[in-house]
Amino acid sequence: MSEVVSQNREYWERLAPHRHGEPVEFFVNGGSALTDDELAAIGDLRGRRVLQLACSVGDEALSFAQRGADVTAVDIAPSHLATGRAKAEALGVDVTFVLQDMMTLDSEITGFDVIYISWGGLCWVPTLTEWTRLVADRLNPGGLLVISEHHPLWEILTVRGDNVLSVSGDYFGSDRDGYTDPLKAPEITRTLGTPDVPHRSFVWSISSVVTAVLTAGLTLRSLQESPVTEMYPGLGEQAMSIPATYLLTASADQAPV
Repeated sequence: MSEVVSQNREYWERLAPHRHGEPVEFFVNGGSALTDDELAAIGDLRGRRVLQLACSVGDEALSFAQRGADVTAVDIAPSHLATGRAKAEALGVDVTFVLQDMMTLDSEITGFDVIYISWGGLCWVPTLTEWTRLVADRLNPGGLLVISEHHPLWEILTVRGDNVLSVSGDYFGSDRDGYTDPLKAPEITRTLGTPDVPHRSFVWSISSVVTAVLTAGLTLRSLQESPVTEMYPGLGEQAMSIPATYLLTASADQAPV
């Protein structure tokens, strides 16, 4: 385990006991942690093997399982996984939660039809090209990589007032120590504060993500950028003119290079 991953694990372990995700009742009542766009991009899940990376408390993994998928979910924080297992048991769904670094997956974690990573996951990948190669190697032929993420432009823009934006990060950099804008930090830190342990996240531009996906031998299928008004508080309707999230899909139509 790299030093960065080791430090980040301690960071998340400090936060994880306070992060519970959606209550069990949310799923019992038909709620889904997957967006309509994600479900449309992935298609029918029945009988498909799904791997969720950086799963946190596993809300999306539970939603996959409720739709008939065979789900494995990995995370570096044991407390996150314990929460996910408890919720799966309460719901009566089968999800395999595994303590793993998504940069060094065990060899038996392979053979998936869908590999999925959601908001706030990719920013913890320290080496993007290495990660996409690993992901490509774990997909079945025809399998689908789904990246549903905060837009890197949102990561580096800060709302300073009504209809006022400033640049608070480097779109073309990658390493990020701490957060100039606290709204870019994990949401729980707004109430708990940021743990006093070293940690490092990354900002990956759209071009770097697409290039890494292509370098891994995957075929780009779709790239959708979307606005989310509440992610730019204070901009009002102007927030609909800039991206806040993106959804990328790529398929393993040929052997990884």
